[in-house]
Amino acid sequence: MNVLLVSPKARTGGLESLRPGNQILQGVLYVAAAAQRAGHDVIVVVADSTDIQQHIEHYKPQVLGVSCVTATYHIARDIIRMVKASHPSLKTIIGGHHATFLYKEVFEESGVDYVCRGEGEEVFPALLTALTTGDPYPCLPGIVFKKDGHYYNDEQIALLESLDDLPRISRDLVAPGLTFAPKIVTSRGCPFHCSFCSISAFYQGRYRQRTVEAVISDIEDYVSWGYRQFWFHDDNLTINTAWVEEFCKQLIKRRIRIDWNCMSRVDTICNSPRLMGLMAAAGCKLLAIGIESGIPEVLEGMHKKINENQIIQAIKILNNIKISHNWYMIIGSGDKYDTPKYIEQNISFFRKFPFGFVLISVLTPFPGTELYRKIESENRLLHKNWEFYDATHCVYQPLGMSASKLEKYLPLAYRKIYLGKGLKLIPLLLNSFTSHALKPRMILRGATALFKSQVLGKSFDESLKKK
Repeated sequence: MNVLLVSPKARTGGLESLRPGNQILQGVLYVAAAAQRAGHDVIVVVADSTDIQQHIEHYKPQVLGVSCVTATYHIARDIIRMVKASHPSLKTIIGGHHATFLYKEVFEESGVDYVCRGEGEEVFPALLTALTTGDPYPCLPGIVFKKDGHYYNDEQIALLESLDDLPRISRDLVAPGLTFAPKIVTSRGCPFHCSFCSISAFYQGRYRQRTVEAVISDIEDYVSWGYRQFWFHDDNLTINTAWVEEFCKQLIKRRIRIDWNCMSRVDTICNSPRLMGLMAAAGCKLLAIGIESGIPEVLEGMHKKINENQIIQAIKILNNIKISHNWYMIIGSGDKYDTPKYIEQNISFFRKFPFGFVLISVLTPFPGTELYRKIESENRLLHKNWEFYDATHCVYQPLGMSASKLEKYLPLAYRKIYLGKGLKLIPLLLNSFTSHALKPRMILRGATALFKSQVLGKSFDESLKKK
């Protein structure tokens, strides 16, 4: 079958806006590769409702699929609405975390034919097979359809038993003119249960990992394309420290000289300083670590299971082995600590220690999370305008201040934290450039948005948003 898969043309703010162009969602690339491996003609495009018709006319698909996150769901919804109005016989499907958790709303709002709840690498090709044989209502758990007012196949989220058979992503999957950095995934899932994160709910607490050999094979293939810098898309690469140790040893043994960045945790860094040194020797240039808050009570409510002493120790370890480090901070807690006193205390915490770059977001209750269930049950969701669920807007009613006041702390936190670094910001910038963690244009765009917000009085969100 001819299959057109769409990664929405995002106009969201936040960290996404600092990157040039439009990022192709990694999930849609893996699903495309799986469908291609099953013998179908597949192409991935970046589109929205303004240009989807052009792609349909050019590629003449029999099935159109869209993947989205919560902040881009409105783009996916509008694409499907337009397609169903102009091409009613064209089968459509939506996937991703948002569609997985809110599939009933997605059906009602978009008119889509199918929703993929969970991972699509197995069930999407199975759906294509069924459609090829003339069966529009197959029994495929995870591929949900609505018939005569009832939802079918919605009892469970589709998950792969093993990641050993993940398809290899290739450059011919994307439309001419589009580029993407190689996507490397060594694992899926996370054994931790942070209240604001949908990962554990989406993967139902399961954690699966590929073999070291399979990942090395992917990297060798991408190196042959000319790539030398990689970002690992694992939610936490260092969960299995024995795996990481073997991986690093293989990179060194085979003389695979690459620069790579990944995500980790404070407690792992503290418990495995020798491993951090081995990672540096194997080419690791940067670790991204989520602290979220320097307030013990907030950390406890988020289930972070870390403390200030561990944070200080982790900074020292990374500085000693010369691995750059980015840290994630969240404005807001969703509970009684949403007051100016505690938010300012959190900002002071991030000013106090020699963190690397601090990437700040506004607490956002994403569907599927413990936080979402709590805020919704307390009737504190202000709206479901999903385009504002982009980590720069406050979309819930805080208990100790207005939503607009909490939201204004985002640019204020950036200004206070970075001005507090003084001249130390210069070597930090240089290290980030050499580690390929940040590009000069990303820094310039962020600084420009901050200037427009703090000096010219413009909205921080609008200053960041892609046009």
